This record gives sequence, C-alpha cells and structure tokens, in this order.
Amino acid sequence: MAQKSLHQTSLVLVELGAAWPSALMTEAGICRVLAEAEGEGPLAFAARAEDFAVGAFPRGTQVTHALVACNQRADETAEAARRAVAESLLARLAGHGTLVFVASDDASDRFRRRLFDLVADLDKAGSGDRRVRAQFGEEGRRTASGPASSDGSALAKGVVSRVA
Repeated sequence: MAQKSLHQTSLVLVELGAAWPSALMTEAGICRVLAEAEGEGPLAFAARAEDFAVGAFPRGTQVTHALVACNQRADETAEAARRAVAESLLARLAGHGTLVFVASDDASDRFRRRLFDLVADLDKAGSGDRRVRAQFGEEGRRTASGPASSDGSALAKGVVSRVA
C-alpha cells in the first residue's frame, strides 16, 4: 500500500522539565505532541512514546520531523530512554525525515557530549545520511514560530518557557 503524503507531519516528545521547542515547529501540516508526566520516569515515558507514535497519525502516514525536547539528565537511565525513543522514531520517519534532539543553550558540557555521542551512534547505525542531529539554544531558530506563552503573549527577553 502506498504511503500517504502530507506536506509536514511532526511528532514532538517533551521530557519533563525540557524547554518547549516552539522555534523548531513546522509551519504547516499535522503535529502531535506528547509530554512526560510528573513522576513517570524516562523509561516509562519512552515506552509510552513508542505506543503514542504508533497511533498518533492515520495509518500509512509517515513522520517527516521528529523532535525530542531534552531535559539535562545525562544519567544512564535517561540516555537509554533517549536511545529507545530515537530508534522507535527512526523506524517511523519518512525516507527524508529528520530526528532532532533539542535542549536549552545552558546545557552542561557533559550533557552536550553525551547527546552528541548518541547522535553519532544513531547516525552510524543508520545509513550515515545525517537524519539525526542535536541542537542547543538559539542556533538555527526561526522567528515567528507561534506564541511563546500559553496565553499567546510574548515572553520577556531571556525567559525560557518550560514544560512541567
């Protein structure tokens, strides 16, 4: 059966305490969002995210963009959960699809190294086509991506909106 073609299809997963990746959101198309619940834990969130990804879009629809908004946990449990989420998302991406891990600009050097290592491992395990990347803070952000706060008002300069 042929895959349904939608202009942009995005799946956004937000770890507890991560900054909302509003500047990276697509401008058109379908978007589904799942956030880690308070007390859920990274591995439970990874399992729920995999189940969510299966039913988030109509059958046959491929995801063109997957975003994982990361908190700054760099322990083994968080890393294992991110790897599981990434492998699940990569299996659902369209051939030209991308997976982006996003984190705040104030991420520690340790966290950055660990996330870059994960991205390199995932890229090496795939076809090496650079479909997976990490992005921190303001680099490459688009303007006018949508409201910066829940009530639609702009946030003061330097304020980062957080989930949970």
